[in-house]
Order: sequence, then structure tokens, then C-alpha cells
Amino acid sequence: MPDSELLLELAHFVEKIAAIARTGLAFKPDGFDSERYDALLKEAARMHAVIGGAGDDEAELLRHGWRNQVISGYEGYVTAAVGCGVIAFNERDEILMIQRPTGKWWYPTGFCDVGISPAENAAKEAREETGLIVEPERLLAVIDSRKRGAAGRHIYSILFYCRILGGTLTTHPLETLAAAFFPLDRLPEPLHGVDRKWIALAREFHFEGRIAPYFDPL
Repeated sequence: MPDSELLLELAHFVEKIAAIARTGLAFKPDGFDSERYDALLKEAARMHAVIGGAGDDEAELLRHGWRNQVISGYEGYVTAAVGCGVIAFNERDEILMIQRPTGKWWYPTGFCDVGISPAENAAKEAREETGLIVEPERLLAVIDSRKRGAAGRHIYSILFYCRILGGTLTTHPLETLAAAFFPLDRLPEPLHGVDRKWIALAREFHFEGRIAPYFDPL
């Protein structure tokens, strides 16, 4: 196994162990089990620091941060994060893209807020990041960041194929450096993240008439 793949697997393992420990502490906040979960959390923080080339002080800060995030009971169950994304084309068959604060380009997206549905979240993100009013028409995909080789936070991305209803193309002062339309075969660079499955799916839904949503196989 190449070193890069080994580091990725280790990062995934550390994240899973930290999640198990935090969830365990949520349901067993004291007693023998809690001591073992605390020990797991400490080791996970230490390994995270080793992978990132950090020292003991950074590891302790991370452990302390994880420990402070523990919430008692059901509310403390640690799960993957959920985001929503917008795949939308204009009348020239160009796809809507935003330039993130990092300088990298991506479709409009964001974490799902509590209190509104995934489709409502997608429409909200499009309005905030691009100034455009969109209507989600179909569920395009549910994509697992782990299946796409991402090393960061574990995220389920819910993508919607959307129709643009109106609005004026503008940028959010904090979330987007630019917003524009591009031909699907001439996307701007650099692109955000490692996932490129969405490009093929966007083509299938918009140009080839696909209606069945995609999800990562077992």
C-alpha cells in the first residue's frame, strides 16, 4: 500500500475511534467505561497529531476540544456531517459554479441547517452564495466523502438537480469570491476537493435525461 493511502486509512481510523469514544462518553459519562473512552480519545488525539506532524501540546488541545464537544445521551451521538449542493444549468447549458474563499471552484453548497429540509437548504445556499433563485427538481445523488477518498471530515453530500427561476448573479461577501457559468467540459481550475463523480452525474442528468439518483454502492 502506498504511503499516501496508508496515511488516509490512518486518518479515517483515527476519526472513527474519536467518534466512538465521544459517543461512548455521551451515554456513559462516568464509571469504568468512561475512563476507557477517555483513554481512547487521548490516543486518537495523539495519533491525529502524529499524522499531522504536530506535537503533544497540539494533541492535548485536540483531546480537550473533543472532550468539550461531548453532549450527554442521544444528542451526543456522533454522526457524519450532512451537506447539500446545487447542480444548475443556464439556458446555454452552462453549469453554475462558485469560487470559494480558498480560491478553488465548486458547485454552490453548504452544511444543512437545522429546521429546514435538504431541498430548502440547497435553495438557501444558492441564494446566499450566488444571488440566484433555484428550485430543486430531482435528487441527483447522495455521495459519501469517504468513498471519494476525502481525508477530512466525514460528510454525506446531498446533491439536487435544480432549475434556475430568477435572481441576479452576485457573490456573498464572506462565502464566495466569484460566481459564474461554465461549459461542463471546460470547468475552472483549481477545483475544490477530490470528488469528480458529480461531473459525470451532472452530464447524465442534464444532457442524457437520467432521473434515477446515484448513491455509493455497498
